[in-house]
Amino acid sequence: MNRIVNYTIPCQPSSLTDFLRFGSGGQRFYFESSQSQLAIAGLGITAQISQTTQNRFTNLAQNLREFFQHITLLNDSAEFPRPVLLGGGSFFAEMIPGEWDSFPQATLVLPRYVLTQVNGEYFFSINLRLSEIESIAKASQHARFEVETFLARMESTVPPEPSIPDEITTTETSRVIWQNTIRHSVEMIRQGGLKKVVMARPVQVNGNRPVDVPALLESLGNECPSCFRFMFEFTPGTAFAGATPERLVSVSGTKFTTAAIAGSIRRGDFPAEDESLGEQLLESHKDQSEHSFVKHDIRTRLERLVASLHFDFAPRLLRLPNIQHLWTHIEGSLHPNQSILDVVAALHPTPAVGGVPGEAAMRLIHRLEGFERGWYAGPVGWVDADGNGDFVVGIRSGLFKGSTATLFGGAGIVADSDPDKEWEETGLKIRFLLNAMRSEAETA
Repeated sequence: MNRIVNYTIPCQPSSLTDFLRFGSGGQRFYFESSQSQLAIAGLGITAQISQTTQNRFTNLAQNLREFFQHITLLNDSAEFPRPVLLGGGSFFAEMIPGEWDSFPQATLVLPRYVLTQVNGEYFFSINLRLSEIESIAKASQHARFEVETFLARMESTVPPEPSIPDEITTTETSRVIWQNTIRHSVEMIRQGGLKKVVMARPVQVNGNRPVDVPALLESLGNECPSCFRFMFEFTPGTAFAGATPERLVSVSGTKFTTAAIAGSIRRGDFPAEDESLGEQLLESHKDQSEHSFVKHDIRTRLERLVASLHFDFAPRLLRLPNIQHLWTHIEGSLHPNQSILDVVAALHPTPAVGGVPGEAAMRLIHRLEGFERGWYAGPVGWVDADGNGDFVVGIRSGLFKGSTATLFGGAGIVADSDPDKEWEETGLKIRFLLNAMRSEAETA
């Protein structure tokens, strides 16, 4: 791989989603949440590493150290953020050809232009490839000139009004067919060998104008600042984006945090009803059982990677705008020389999006679900040269193409699942994004 130079400067505070909108028509990448130590938006691709094997995330972890050795920091400072790679992967290791063709099975990208927010401070970076004969001094001049030109152009550009549909129609999956799938799943669980499986369904959305995905993500950030917002657009015009409540893992040094999220109920229309519904969820045998499967599976998967592991004693309620979940905080320390990608490889797919046991659940999903998940429910996030980073589970998400979108919602199926309730639960999750789109349409 050719050498890469990085040039970083402090800059004036700016909305990361406005930065993405400035880069409309190109490759765009984004990760932001009030829970994450770093928020980042990137435009273009300077370098990319991808893997297609079953061990794709472990192999990406092995690629990290060598990759970052090719990067030279032109104006290194302890006050500046270091380069990070943004990336993720598909739910299944292999994808059926079709609408996800522009998305690799697993990949990490180094964007050309990067806006980073760390602890309230903002930085702009450029990453450039060097030719074999180009000197560091010449590259530094080139980088400074391109940074100044880019920022001047961005400052002088008036952002266009968001392109938002004012008419939206949806096409649902057949309720009867989907509920029959749930009944079949319950039968498989009751026969033994399978404890839980997560079945999802898509909703097709059509608008009369293209959706401004960064503007939609900004709206979702205002609605749920603790949610992790993300966007991956490898080919202009086709973006996977969402606002997920579920962190897969965050790593800083040897310390890590993750969470178990499983078990759901709607929010109430008024405080007393909301409290009552929350109590129902905490006392639900079905939801507590589903949650226990997730916690036990996470413990089993992490045992070989961790030096210590701590679970909260009992699940709490995680309240989101239109749904509440059972949530258990998990933290601990990793053995030395473990990258966040090693943890991603161990945890994906979690029981919250796959099932228990994992392999049996994956086989059933593949056989019964009836659509290609692509990057839906896959891991997405960022990683640095030291293996630190933040990855989340790509749920509450959709694939956006111009004026159309495919939104996804899933539900955990266990032995006493009710197909009608599971239909309603998946509908709640899909409506999180759909209502945001409709709200934008109504106020456009």
